[in-house]
Amino acid sequence: MSFRNIRSVPIAVYLGLILIPIWLAVDRLMDVTGKSPFTAIFSLSEHPLGTEAIYFSFVQALLSAILTLAIGLPIAWWLGRHQWKHLNIIRAALTLPFVTPTIVAAMGFLALIQTGGPIESIGIDLRFESGFIGWLSDATGIENSGHIIALLLAHAWFNLALVIRFVEPKIATIPPRFEESIRLLPIGKTRFNRARYFWWPMLRTSIGSAFVFTFIFSFTSFALVRWLAPDMWTLEALMAIEGGAAGIPNYRTEASLLVLGGATLQGIVLLFALGLAGYWEQKKAISNDIVSESFARKTAGKPSPIARIGVALALSFALAPLISMLLSSIRIRDRTNESYRWSTEAWDIALTGDLTYVSALEALSNSIIYALACMVVSVLLGYAVASSIHAFESNGKKKTARAIDLLSMLPLALSGVMIGLGVLLGVLKVWPELFQWYGLPIIPHAMLTTPFVIRILLPALRSLDSTYDETAAMLGYSQFQRFIKVRIPLLKNSLVVAATLSIAFSLGEFGASWILLRSGSWDTLPILVDQLMARPKYFQLVEPVAMATASLLMMITFILFVITERFREHQGGGF
Repeated sequence: MSFRNIRSVPIAVYLGLILIPIWLAVDRLMDVTGKSPFTAIFSLSEHPLGTEAIYFSFVQALLSAILTLAIGLPIAWWLGRHQWKHLNIIRAALTLPFVTPTIVAAMGFLALIQTGGPIESIGIDLRFESGFIGWLSDATGIENSGHIIALLLAHAWFNLALVIRFVEPKIATIPPRFEESIRLLPIGKTRFNRARYFWWPMLRTSIGSAFVFTFIFSFTSFALVRWLAPDMWTLEALMAIEGGAAGIPNYRTEASLLVLGGATLQGIVLLFALGLAGYWEQKKAISNDIVSESFARKTAGKPSPIARIGVALALSFALAPLISMLLSSIRIRDRTNESYRWSTEAWDIALTGDLTYVSALEALSNSIIYALACMVVSVLLGYAVASSIHAFESNGKKKTARAIDLLSMLPLALSGVMIGLGVLLGVLKVWPELFQWYGLPIIPHAMLTTPFVIRILLPALRSLDSTYDETAAMLGYSQFQRFIKVRIPLLKNSLVVAATLSIAFSLGEFGASWILLRSGSWDTLPILVDQLMARPKYFQLVEPVAMATASLLMMITFILFVITERFREHQGGGF
């Protein structure tokens, strides 16, 4: 078999895993609706909530991205411009929200804004919108303003790490001589001019990339919208709710039309955003030289009092929802006399499963099985695809490598709900019996995590020194022996990061799992949390049990995050 054919196998498998379910789903929806995907976009207004969902999707994503930059840019600036003690711990704490499962983030903010919670105790009622928030709604004419504020804050909290990861390392690694030179010129005498003519050209691509990715994750948000803004609709949330009725001939054609048109519109928006981010990332790679962070920080001074206060507030913001959720799992409200008591009773109920089909431990075992299987699939497939791309590059096939690299990022343009619906409708069309298979969720989980594995392993493969492999070959090692004894040890850190992130993202995956796993038999931890919160609150322990289950998921994710941080390098900035 030729080189091209060998390298094409993993690529074909990967693209087939992505495209076949989506193609089958689109084909089924076209059969049911009798319309093409692009025609279906213009029919979205026929759904009672279609126009509202489109409008709110764009508005809340834009506002979330703007708010995230407003909060994150000062933090990134202070972290990059000064010498900090325990910088790795600060970075880890500020990055933690991004790897937190979205359902945990939703529970954390519900704990913050609940009755008797920290936000409500200072007179700001975002959940029931009384007092000042109620007055604000009346004054502005904006309904559900408290829910919208909570959603925007939650999106800013979740995506804060993106701004820091993109911008702060860039600031920290710009050669000090560059700024010294601009200060000597007449144009660099004032802070405003230095910001306009020096820092903005240096950082605009990083800021733009952070804005785009924040927009993407806010645009496709489901769990946060579902629980923090239950009366508002985004395309993602509406497709998730209506998706169960889609693809059925002669039944609720408007639901099939909504899913077909909504998914097409969402895919176009996300593809455009990813293309723009990719263009900016290419410009950033050649925009200027960088120096090692340790060298650059030698010239940095100690943080000012304002910087210390700002970073301390950012750390409080990053940790407050998680701490509030943990406390809410052991803080029980007594409705008879409106008092509170501390108890681990909710944890006992969560672990025994008295309120649900499965216990938290059973759901955790399902989550771990899915996550480990997903890790095996995504790491093996991701490594094969990344290795193929690198091989094409090494053999001078730059255009082929670039095309495959772009195609490998296709799942990033598909949200969890879109992929879940693709698998759901695709399986219904060709193999309905597959719904009896316990491992069905592994397919969408692997589709969502493999692109991240590729993005982690491809730069590591590019940075490998080929002389090690050549020396081993001269010593008589076979290709397999060189792979085991040379390449794997050199890629150890990247492989560990890829594996742990794959497990973490699979454990916390909510959108696709919510589409496929609502029968109660194979529930994962995120689905169990959602089911608990959806129960009537007649029993005073329902919400604390949900918080306890979410806290268990948070603890597992935190352990994986610590492992990832142990092996991940902080340098250069980027996603």
